[in-house]
Amino acid sequence: MANIKDIARIANVSKSTVSRVVSNNGYVKSETRKKIEQVMEEQDFRPNIFAKGMRTNRSYSIGILFPDLSNPFFGDWYRVVDRIAGTKGYLNYICITDPLGKTEMKRIDDLMARSIDGIIYFSYQKQPKVIEKLKSISAHTPVVCCDGMMIGEDLSYVCANERKGTYDAAINLIESGRKRIAYIKGSDVYQVGLNRYEGYLNALQEKKLPFDESLVFSGDFKINDGFEATRYFMEQHNPPDAIMAATDYMAMGVLNYLEQKDILVPEQVAVVGFDNLNMSAGSKPPLTTIEIPIEQLASNAIEALILQIENSKAVIQQVFDCKLIKRQST
Repeated sequence: MANIKDIARIANVSKSTVSRVVSNNGYVKSETRKKIEQVMEEQDFRPNIFAKGMRTNRSYSIGILFPDLSNPFFGDWYRVVDRIAGTKGYLNYICITDPLGKTEMKRIDDLMARSIDGIIYFSYQKQPKVIEKLKSISAHTPVVCCDGMMIGEDLSYVCANERKGTYDAAINLIESGRKRIAYIKGSDVYQVGLNRYEGYLNALQEKKLPFDESLVFSGDFKINDGFEATRYFMEQHNPPDAIMAATDYMAMGVLNYLEQKDILVPEQVAVVGFDNLNMSAGSKPPLTTIEIPIEQLASNAIEALILQIENSKAVIQQVFDCKLIKRQST
């Protein structure tokens, strides 16, 4: 396998010039850089990350904490991050915590013990002790949070305004004539879903529709929760004419129940999900949903983290709007 000395000899340049190209640190004429990069590609050259880390005091590794890999959102998000991190020369450590956040402190310690260069943090909870730990770490190791519940904290975050996304969808239902709108939220132990639920409540309040506690069901973000919630709603004396779910997964359960009971969608009941997962366009009928800009969020999160690692420790805070994707279920 070729090394830096070999690349320098073939390209007829000095080893220091090749090193500047490999580390992307220091001036190299554009034509010289192109020649060296071409030689590296022809020789299938791969820089020694360990040696590079010794020179730069970096490990070229990033820690990513997920609370639950059964949620396809995280897989879609990670595919974008892995592609970008790879092109920048970074390797990712994925740590699975748990939906209740009980193992987050330990997992953060595990990552820090491996001398990672930065952390990307997801959680279903908002725990003060974890937030304080992340703030302490961010003084020397960059941290980027990716949950809307972190908006307003003195940390870097790249996330979506999920409250406004749900609010806009609920307003759309109300203005289309729906008067009894049910909502399937996440379990009360998962704080991550509160922003979405608050958007629903804000829309009812603005449009002066009465809040009916019987039209709210706490689920666990699973398809079967949507099914059971819909059974609960539709067996009431005055069932809803629209059902919103905090996730597409639960909205799929809604559609399954309504189809099983021959309840027409959207004629009798409109259905709205959240996330715009790939499966939502192929449901029966295709699901109206609230789209989180995953590509934009993921790319901005990893780029913000790498920017902090390589150039600046400044706090980066970005919030993106969601988009209502209208399909046949409404």
